[in-house]
Amino acid sequence: MRGLPPRLWRRVEEALEETIGSYEHVNHLISLWQDERARRRGLQLIDSKVDIALELGSGPGNYARLLAERFEAPLLCLDYSPSMLMEARERLRELKAHLLRGVFEALPLRESILSLVVAAYALRDSTDRVETLKEVRRILKSRGRLLLIDLGRPRNPLMERLLALHLRIVVPLIAALAARRGLRNPWRMLYETYRMLPRNNEMLRLLEELLGDAEMEELALGAIIVAVAERSEEQREG
Repeated sequence: MRGLPPRLWRRVEEALEETIGSYEHVNHLISLWQDERARRRGLQLIDSKVDIALELGSGPGNYARLLAERFEAPLLCLDYSPSMLMEARERLRELKAHLLRGVFEALPLRESILSLVVAAYALRDSTDRVETLKEVRRILKSRGRLLLIDLGRPRNPLMERLLALHLRIVVPLIAALAARRGLRNPWRMLYETYRMLPRNNEMLRLLEELLGDAEMEELALGAIIVAVAERSEEQREG
């Protein structure tokens, strides 16, 4: 599979909207604060001097705020959920952030206008990661960069199984307690999206194939990835 089937994608979108209000708190707990560590590491890997940047799947605006504070240039925040965009509007009111509604596979932007695209815990929710990366390539300038932060699928089979168990059993339990929800809470969908992921080395190859030079760091024994890919001139077409 190149992404989520449409029916699963709709369920994931509904689950994400249910997390508004407790999104950050619960995510910190279920990841033992590794989610925030990865976001901070991503900020270290990108140049603060950009013309214009885009965050895919900006959600309630938690990472968008950090990005907007780092750049002097405008930041575009794209999400499909109107509820998420409304939440982000409140958080980003005083910053140079512009909200867009859309899907990753058909970005409402013209070619070669961005120097940076950020996808933090968002690419795995696309219906077609290949088409999404092609769209990223289309809107990036030559030498423009993609910062990808997401759940990883470890190359080590034992770590892969342990992470699957954590997402399937432990995460819904922690979320039930932290968010005061039952076990069938929105965070149970993390396991469903994880199952659709390629392994980390395969994701790196995909970035290299579709964008150009790419480097990846694996955090938490491969459970989270932080990758930067630069769009080469050769990748301008196709």
